[in-house]
Amino acid sequence: MLVNYMAIGVLIISWVYSSRLFKMIGGLFITVGVIFTLTSGEGFGAIISNSTSNLPLLMFFSLLPWIGTVVKVGGLDESITDMIQDRANRVDKIYGSSVFTTYFLGIFLNISAIYIIQRVLNDLFKKAEVSLRNEFIIKSTLRAFALAVIWSPLEVIVGLTVDSTGVSYFTLLPWLLLTSVLVGLIEVFLTRREFNGITINAEFDEINSSALKKSIIKMIILLISFLSVVMFFNMNSDLDFVLTVALIIVPFSFAAAFVMKRLPVFLKTGWKTWQNHNNHMQNFSVLFLSLGIFSGGFNSSFAPGLMQEVFGYVDSFLILILLLIMGLIYGLAMVGIHPVATLAILSEVLVPVLTAENALSIGIVMVVCGMGISAAAPYGVNATMTAQSMQINPYKITRMNIGFSLRMGLTGILIAIIALFI
Repeated sequence: MLVNYMAIGVLIISWVYSSRLFKMIGGLFITVGVIFTLTSGEGFGAIISNSTSNLPLLMFFSLLPWIGTVVKVGGLDESITDMIQDRANRVDKIYGSSVFTTYFLGIFLNISAIYIIQRVLNDLFKKAEVSLRNEFIIKSTLRAFALAVIWSPLEVIVGLTVDSTGVSYFTLLPWLLLTSVLVGLIEVFLTRREFNGITINAEFDEINSSALKKSIIKMIILLISFLSVVMFFNMNSDLDFVLTVALIIVPFSFAAAFVMKRLPVFLKTGWKTWQNHNNHMQNFSVLFLSLGIFSGGFNSSFAPGLMQEVFGYVDSFLILILLLIMGLIYGLAMVGIHPVATLAILSEVLVPVLTAENALSIGIVMVVCGMGISAAAPYGVNATMTAQSMQINPYKITRMNIGFSLRMGLTGILIAIIALFI
């Protein structure tokens, strides 16, 4: 109960200092959420309780700078720069290497990879036009991340899909990998052409091959260690995935800095970075706390039942079911409902239409669309974090990446249909 009222207190204080845009978004979420909750027969206690549902996400964002500090003080960000840079500063070449590096880190570090790579790219593009820098970072990091995690066993959307469809992770894995590689190759080919002929003014750091090799080995060890710790605690605790990662970040970062013999520098740099980061968390707080009120009210309203009726009308046509799944995930993400929440709703809604024959196809589309929209959803975690760091309207990210999200979702549907006949 104390946590509930503390969450409301944080929401009120953050509201005062948040930007006008997030006040409008938060006000809309709260109003609709309250109406949904009260009209479903629940009281104000449920509204207050719903506000805490996204506290693990806020905690995660609050602690995120610590893992970035480990990468920085360990000199690993310089290695990331070496992997990304191009001697002739050709933006199309940098794009390909940025996508690969984000993909590689995203598999292990999940959303922390976006934070790390975006910081490196901001420094690399510091002399470039703001519009070019923002477009490059938005397209390279958010798209690569979406492609990387659709087959990761650590991704909560993958786990939720496996639980709700009954399809084994290892049955889904080859189809998700195929989708990831196919869409990735298409996107690098298409988007590199957009940046063709463009160069930036950036210093090229001569690469010490031996030092780079050592840093890559160190990075792989760090990533595998982090992955192993997360997997261990995720399998041996009842905490949800986001909260598990949030609780691991700080002790893991301290341990890694100690092993690297960089603990004093880590403490000094990390504390300053963490303070600065948390002093600008008000927009996040307003968004996620108000979103919790909205999502809780939505789940208790008539809407999920209505969705089940709609699916019942098309239960004989798999292609329509898959398109409906994509439409719901994408449409609800545009108004602030996280794909995890949508998939939780779909796990109940799809029960009457789920069969042994179509479960794999439905599972593929749930995962691919659930992560595909993450690159464009204006209120999603990835886009919100990026918009906050760039101080831009999140709908600008939507405009840049919605084409990618649609291509990824439709490719997932195509592969799901192929999987049905093999």
